[in-house]
Amino acid sequence: MKAAKLDIQQSPRAPAMLPILFVSAAVANRVSNRVLLAPLLRHTYFLALTTTLAQLSIYCVWLWQSFRQGQITKAMWDYAMSNPVLLGAFGLCEGAFFPLVFYSAARLPGSLVQVLNQSLIPFTVLFSFIFLSRRYDRIQLLGVLVVLCGVTLFTSLPRSTGSSSVFVILCIAAYGLQAAAMVVKESVFVQFSQKQARGGSESSPFDASLFLTIGTCCRCAVQLLAWPLFLQLVSPGLGIRSSATAGAMAMMHPAVLPLTIFYIMANVGISITALLLVQKSSASTVVLANVVALPLSALLFCLPLPSLERQVFQWRFAVSLLLIVLGNLLYSHRSLTP
Repeated sequence: MKAAKLDIQQSPRAPAMLPILFVSAAVANRVSNRVLLAPLLRHTYFLALTTTLAQLSIYCVWLWQSFRQGQITKAMWDYAMSNPVLLGAFGLCEGAFFPLVFYSAARLPGSLVQVLNQSLIPFTVLFSFIFLSRRYDRIQLLGVLVVLCGVTLFTSLPRSTGSSSVFVILCIAAYGLQAAAMVVKESVFVQFSQKQARGGSESSPFDASLFLTIGTCCRCAVQLLAWPLFLQLVSPGLGIRSSATAGAMAMMHPAVLPLTIFYIMANVGISITALLLVQKSSASTVVLANVVALPLSALLFCLPLPSLERQVFQWRFAVSLLLIVLGNLLYSHRSLTP
């Protein structure tokens, strides 16, 4: 993995290849996740925990490399030790997000899940305004409004697929938790920079590998502790051992295992390519890559996919995607402006 990362960074074609790799990984991750949720409909919590453990292993390797390279300073360790509640809040939000979004997404059409994902934007704006005192200009607020119009237009389509409004609400609530986690992460980086500035010392930003490793450890602990509660609500009488055994057996099925491996690889791939894209490209490239990945992911569910009911293409669906893309561009207009 490290060698592959270095090859990408040193390749002269890296600036051109990274957006393509990011979009490919993002689309593969979103589509494979929804396809995998079909055979694991009754084992979504086990899949959420498996995803957490896979990401934690990657972050631990990343943290070890950062530590060996001297990128983790004493000030970073001191900040982490003195702010356990803040870092734990990130783990708490993400720990609740993954089981909730997997449970609800498994019971919704794949294209609808991609559209509901855009509720991240208004939630992020709201939480950033409340907790970070961030202000937004009129064009950004117009973008949020246009995104909301696109999401509302698609969710108002006839429920020919049988999707329940309860699962739609749960999915939106899950993305609200993810937006809260993103705001907490930004708050950590901002507070650490301000603390270093007040101390008069020049230091690099709070290391992302340290933050993600600690946060994902908390996320893993939250999911393990909340597992009995989830089973009590969804499958009363089923124990953790029985749930884990059934989930492992379902995941190890010959028809499911290759898809599980592909999903985990895509999940790790988007983590790596997202990091490289942020480091090696401009903010506008990151915005445009995300904008391209959204409609591609949503439209792929109009094609025949394993274990999924084919999404009927409707022009209102296309219009809603167009509105969401336009809203994303308006919301990110500062990044797109030289």
